[in-house]
Amino acid sequence: MLLNLVQQHLDFIVFILALLAERFLPLVSWYHPNTFLIAVFRALGKRVFRKSEPASYQYLSSSLCFTLVILVLMTLVVLLLEFAYYPELLAGLILYLSLEWRSVESKALRIVRLVKQNQKSTARELLKPLLARQVDKLSGPGICKAIMETLILRVARHYFSVIFFYLLFGPMAALAYRLLTLIHQAWRKDILPNSPFLKSLSWLLYILEWLPTRILALTIAASKASKLSVHYIKHYGRHFYQTNSGWLLSCCSASVGAQLGGPAIYQDTRFDKMRIGTERLPQADDIAVLINRLNQARGFWLLVIFGIEIIKTML
Repeated sequence: MLLNLVQQHLDFIVFILALLAERFLPLVSWYHPNTFLIAVFRALGKRVFRKSEPASYQYLSSSLCFTLVILVLMTLVVLLLEFAYYPELLAGLILYLSLEWRSVESKALRIVRLVKQNQKSTARELLKPLLARQVDKLSGPGICKAIMETLILRVARHYFSVIFFYLLFGPMAALAYRLLTLIHQAWRKDILPNSPFLKSLSWLLYILEWLPTRILALTIAASKASKLSVHYIKHYGRHFYQTNSGWLLSCCSASVGAQLGGPAIYQDTRFDKMRIGTERLPQADDIAVLINRLNQARGFWLLVIFGIEIIKTML
């Protein structure tokens, strides 16, 4: 009886185990497979990218590059799944390796402690691997703002969106999406964000993330400062350089009560991004508040997923 019950709900059990493993047994970055993949993707980007070439070449070369990489890796994983004795367990492993929440949260809390101790140089060094932008001259509030924005966007992309694709379309869709985010993350290290080389990949990710990021943004908005969140979305989010990010930052800014966005420097080039909110600049304590808001959103959707699974069992 118990064995039959486990077999009937094996996919859901593996899903929950993957979430628990990511939370309580996160892999250290220096031996995480994603670290190796980012290094490989970054090297590929350097080989393919030609700054002096026209925009048409950059569109085509980047599109062919990430398409071929995804096809090769997905083919290998599909073949592995075909020969796996328990493909559900391998799917759970894919989800576990694709998720990223606990590691970013831990680094954010470490940066909070460093900023409170006025160890800004150490905080900048800890922040540097998480960002494509330059952080060497960031002030205390600038460090807090940068880690808050990173926490919001990474959790949205590398946790909520991954789960969204996993539950709706299966582990292969979640893996394909996660590989695209890793390629984008690797290429952003050496290439300016407005480069034509990144345009096709950025647009593809924008389309894929359109729904999950808005669901998360509205969930955060519903928890606190709903009217202000809607106001910020209308006045800031819809006009942000990337509207998916604009929605998220607008809702989080309203919920936490601190200003987000603003100018950023990439490879000695200043980009005048829109400031979101008219409140005070972020403080170290705001990071813990933000983490609490994101945890509330995660808890809400986990309850929804549990409820759907129970309803499916009863039908």
